[in-house]
Amino acid sequence: MSTDNPGPLPDVHFRWFIDGKPTPEFYAYMRAMDKTMRAAVGVINTPDTPLPADLWNEYLEVACSDEIVPLTVGAAKVTFRMPYEMEVAEVRASLKTEQLSGTALTVDINQGGASILSTPITIDNGQRTSTTATTAPVIATATLSDDAEMTVDIDQVGDGTALGLKIILIGTRPSP
Repeated sequence: MSTDNPGPLPDVHFRWFIDGKPTPEFYAYMRAMDKTMRAAVGVINTPDTPLPADLWNEYLEVACSDEIVPLTVGAAKVTFRMPYEMEVAEVRASLKTEQLSGTALTVDINQGGASILSTPITIDNGQRTSTTATTAPVIATATLSDDAEMTVDIDQVGDGTALGLKIILIGTRPSP
């Protein structure tokens, strides 16, 4: 065992998860472990009862453009496959460089050619993130299948100065 690894686990009754979400102590402890130890912890430290719904939090970020060429309207700006089944709770988009005028940047995410959003993601002018958008995205299809073909469309751009689009899927998946 590496000397960089953390010490023994706290009291066995210590709460690593509260309301189904990992505590800051959980993340700090996991970050302190080396890769081999992280792989082993699932076997060695299995709790007596499963975690709520036996789910893992997931965050999947996908680059949808380079960071040099201005964004343009178009379908399937990026295509990727889901690496696992995921229940999406939130979607976000961000830019390296914001646009300053024109219509708000609008982005759609598709699974197998069908949109998973009933209200697409928007990034308001002068902003670099969708988290501050006037209109929040609405998820219509939350379940993403393992190996599903995903595409990201840019439905609308403003003045043509936006650069570096990325999307983030936030949700849970069954434990492996």
